[in-house]
Amino acid sequence: MRPCSGAFLYIFFILATFISVKADTVAFFYALDKDFEMLKAEGQVGGQSLKVGSHNIPVLQIASHRVFAIKMGSGVVETAASTQALLARVKCDEAFSVGPVGEISDHLKPGSWHRVESIICYQKGSWTKSGFEASPGAEMEQTNAIAATNLPGLFLKLDNIKVASGEIFVASDSYRTQLRETTKADAVDMNLFGLAMVCMDHHLPLTNWRVVSDHADENAGDDFKKFVASYDGAGGRAVAEAIKNLSANPNSPESYPNLKKLLSP
Repeated sequence: MRPCSGAFLYIFFILATFISVKADTVAFFYALDKDFEMLKAEGQVGGQSLKVGSHNIPVLQIASHRVFAIKMGSGVVETAASTQALLARVKCDEAFSVGPVGEISDHLKPGSWHRVESIICYQKGSWTKSGFEASPGAEMEQTNAIAATNLPGLFLKLDNIKVASGEIFVASDSYRTQLRETTKADAVDMNLFGLAMVCMDHHLPLTNWRVVSDHADENAGDDFKKFVASYDGAGGRAVAEAIKNLSANPNSPESYPNLKKLLSP
C-alpha cells in the first residue's frame, strides 16, 4: 500500500521540470569485441541502440550511469569518425577506452596493462635531413579523468606510457626501431590520436588503458592474432567496475532506490 504515492509523483514531476533527471553518461571506446562483451555482461540494456550513419551504438545501464559503447575501428581516421558519430549525437560526461598496443621500447611485457600518458601521431609532420619533425598538435598529453579511489584492481599502480599512433599496423623490425628512435614512444597503436583529438574538441575527459599484444616486429601479425584469440576481455570488465565506482548523479532518479521503486510499473 502506497498512500502517498500520488504526492510523491506530483513532487517528482514538478522537480523534473527544473532539473535534469538523466544519469551521468559515459562513453566507452573499445577495439576488441571481447571487451564490449564483458562490459555488457556487467550491466543491462539501457535503451534502444543509436544508429548514426553506418555506426550502431549500443546503450547500456551500469549502476546509475548510462553507457554508450562504440568500436573505434582500424586506424586513427576511422577511430575519429566513430568517436564523432557518438559525441555529435550524445553529450557524455566521462570517456574510457581500452585496446591493444604493440610494444616498441623493449621494456613492456605482452599481456601487461598500462595507462596512456601521452600520444604522438607519427604521421603528422615531415621528414627532414635531421630526421622526423612532428607538426604542432601531433603530440597530446593525457590526464587521468578518473579518481584513483574509483580505479579497479587491474588499473591500479600502472606504469604510464607514451604511444605512437597512426594508420599502420607495424610488423617490421626496421620500422619498429625507426619509430622508437623518432618518437621516443613505448608502444604503437592505430586508434589513440583520432580518439583523443575528437574528445578534446568536445571537452570530454578521457582516460585510456592499453594492453600489450605484441612486439610490433616481424612476428606481430601472428602474435596479435594469438593474443586476440586468447584474450578474456579483462579491460572491459575493469571499465565496468570503474563505472560502478563513479559517483551517482544526484539529479537522477537512479540515485534514489525508493523513488525508482515508486515509479516502477
